[in-house]
Amino acid sequence: MKKQFDLLGLGICSVDFLGLVKKYPAPGEKVPLQAFARQGGGLTGTALVAAARLGAKTAYIGKLGDDEYSRFVLEEFRRDGVNVDHVIFEEGAQPPVAFIHVEQNSGERRIARYWKEFELKPEELDDEVIRNSRILFLEHHFVEAGISAARLIKQAGGFVVVDVERNVAGFDQILHVADYIIVSQNFATQQTGRADPKQSAHWLQQKYGGIIVVTAGENGAFCRAPENFFHQPAFQVDVVDTTGAGDVFHGAFMVGLIENWPLTKTLEFAAAVAAMKCRGLGGRAMIPRREEAMEFLRGRGTVEFWSAV
Repeated sequence: MKKQFDLLGLGICSVDFLGLVKKYPAPGEKVPLQAFARQGGGLTGTALVAAARLGAKTAYIGKLGDDEYSRFVLEEFRRDGVNVDHVIFEEGAQPPVAFIHVEQNSGERRIARYWKEFELKPEELDDEVIRNSRILFLEHHFVEAGISAARLIKQAGGFVVVDVERNVAGFDQILHVADYIIVSQNFATQQTGRADPKQSAHWLQQKYGGIIVVTAGENGAFCRAPENFFHQPAFQVDVVDTTGAGDVFHGAFMVGLIENWPLTKTLEFAAAVAAMKCRGLGGRAMIPRREEAMEFLRGRGTVEFWSAV
């Protein structure tokens, strides 16, 4: 049976205020911003926007309030075609607000975030939209709701992709049912005690099963499937800002799953889209549309494959 949505994201979205500086100021020093932007952000939010721009039918299931930041999140989603019909609204709920300074010369970032945390309970979820989606994307916020949603979509024949930035209580239950686990090298090292991303991917696959992807920035992505190992090098671009690059990678990776591309091609696509994002300030401004990504890959990837899709 055809599903209503290709991808359903459950997690948080943020509002990012971004400033580009030539160098970080010394204490008490004032420096001019080279560029300034306000954009939507967050693990789930940016992954959904990336997938939507690349052609997937996406929806957000989360909680927002009635404040200006919640309205901004909704406007950004609607502009990019992310369905928000199943958002839960609660008075006082507010998305995180992040202040991100990016140093122009080094690309280093400093992030300060404000968030009054709130809960999303399993009983608040719309079970029907979960059952009617092909992929459920989860991260480390709203764990109890995530566990419930993961069980529902698996019963309905869908599958689960997770991104983890830090280990939180109960999240192991999600990792054990996940079909794809995508983590940063920092998290993989903390979790496994192994600095080598190839070794940590193997360790995680042995513990949780499924397919593991460890993203390692300029060193590319390392993927351990049950029977194979793949390394996808990073694409070289003129980097302005890496904010959100991992989140964009996740969104593009899931588009490859939706398209049923070979795993090697899915990794290549995700790496290319994440690199393209880094050419501008913020997590979303430079996320490409589908044809732009294909043109990039036809010039730098496996021309025969990308010319045929």
